[in-house]
Amino acid sequence: MKVGVVFGVSELANPKVFEKKTSEFITNLAKDFEVVGGFFVSTKKDFKEAKEEVNFNEVDAIVLYPLTGGTEGSLKEFAVYRRPIVIHGDPFNNSLAAGIELREYFRERLIPSTLVKDFNELKAALLGYEDMKETLDKFLRMRLGLIGRVSPWLINERFELPYTSISLKKFYEYYDKVTDEEGWSAVEEIVSKAVEIKEPDRIALTKAGRIYVAIERILRDYNLDGFTIGCFDLIGKIGSTPCLALAMFNARGIPAACEGELNSLLGMMIARRFFDRPAFMGNIADYGDDYLLLAHCTAPLIGRYVLRSHFESGTGVGVDVQLPKGRASLLKIRGRKAVVAGVEVVGQEHSNMRCRTQVKLRLENAVDFVDGTLGNHHLLVYVDENALADLLSDLGFEVMLY
Repeated sequence: MKVGVVFGVSELANPKVFEKKTSEFITNLAKDFEVVGGFFVSTKKDFKEAKEEVNFNEVDAIVLYPLTGGTEGSLKEFAVYRRPIVIHGDPFNNSLAAGIELREYFRERLIPSTLVKDFNELKAALLGYEDMKETLDKFLRMRLGLIGRVSPWLINERFELPYTSISLKKFYEYYDKVTDEEGWSAVEEIVSKAVEIKEPDRIALTKAGRIYVAIERILRDYNLDGFTIGCFDLIGKIGSTPCLALAMFNARGIPAACEGELNSLLGMMIARRFFDRPAFMGNIADYGDDYLLLAHCTAPLIGRYVLRSHFESGTGVGVDVQLPKGRASLLKIRGRKAVVAGVEVVGQEHSNMRCRTQVKLRLENAVDFVDGTLGNHHLLVYVDENALADLLSDLGFEVMLY
């Protein structure tokens, strides 16, 4: 197991005072692990110099040892590598105080972080990460993209994980290079398999296809595993929405969320990477004592579907998908918190006063669930709720299971 080691020292302290302690620490650690680094870091400049000498992306875990207080600002920079962290503290020089502060900083960013104060605990923590290497790598090495902006009505959206930001200006550059022929070709098979086509005409369908091709090229060029897009901003510019494109990507196995919501995208990524299942991202449209109704204008194309317009704008191409009946889970992520509920998909509704895909779920104590959840958008995933909750806990989420 390859372990990176970094020592934090306050700018007010003399690193030479700690040379014997740090030398013994590295010697002991090297008996069981391949050790790289061993730098003293006091400032962000020191971090940048350490970054040039060692590629911490290649280590299996990072050990941070704040030898004094006042080291949080420089040591927190190692979050950029998204590797499991073990923080070693000791009872002197405010070392443990700094360690506790650092641990919460990393955990808020969903980076596994453990605080220890002796070598046996340190070794056990590292070996624990080694046992979970495959799971943690799947999670920590996701490449997420945001095209455009987070929709302004998502007032509870908070996201601390790294992602690639792509401006709508850049998206339009890609879109303008896609021909009508390429756009129609992208959706022709989807159109042919639709049960019915209501509002959209060939022009609308071709625009939807051009959006799909443009995003597909962005994913390739930016090496993204999944994306979310600030979709409503497209309506005024090109008179269309990405609803159909998102439905197609989710059916293909590429997580795609709307409204620029990164937390929903993260949930979709987890569902796909660990369970190989797509997720339906929906609004809570109605609820009662034992039921919940989710609705949205995009849904993975995993059942019979009708092509509609986008509900709010009457433009673009939305989808009304007949999602399969059966057991599933409802998931909401916000920051490091997650809510999970076991549900039964019992049917569809087709009101013209709601978003196009409308799925009815049986959920005991639905009123309590709505009262305790973390915001609007929820993901419907066809996985066992206990397995999903256990995985989320392993990944560092605080999970409420209904």
